[in-house]
Amino acid sequence: MTDYSTRFGLLPISDAQVWHCVAPLPGFAELQRFTLLHVHEQGPFVWLQSLDEPLIAFLLVAPEHFGLHYPQRPQFAAQATDGISMVMVILPQKTNDSLQANALAPLYFLPNTRQFGQWIVEHAEPSLTNISEAQTPPAILGVPIIQLGLARRDSTASPLAIGAA
Repeated sequence: MTDYSTRFGLLPISDAQVWHCVAPLPGFAELQRFTLLHVHEQGPFVWLQSLDEPLIAFLLVAPEHFGLHYPQRPQFAAQATDGISMVMVILPQKTNDSLQANALAPLYFLPNTRQFGQWIVEHAEPSLTNISEAQTPPAILGVPIIQLGLARRDSTASPLAIGAA
């Protein structure tokens, strides 16, 4: 167990909770180690928190929450038997705007190896899953995700911001 500084405060993170980026995120190629954080009060959303740069965290959700489905696999996961797609959430810039997904650049997680990467797709197919039936990220990933509660956060942490750094 190692203590890491994050945008959510100092967190103890075990090796089993560390994900390795095998297909770098454009603009963030130097970031290789991440963990997944779920804040119960934020419902189906999960944070992909960089362990290499404490202020960097991306908000993710299952693609079904935006009516998306990815039947294909990325090149880096061609030999994998299972994987999970997630999409980055684009937060609104104006008060009345709605959330959007980065639909053409999903992330693909390989739970058995704790690896993931981002890949570019030409199109996403409509999901046949009803949004109310879509599982939240902790359930669909089937791996340990750090569970946070807003009240549990370290008092020295920066304020919880809705958005990615």
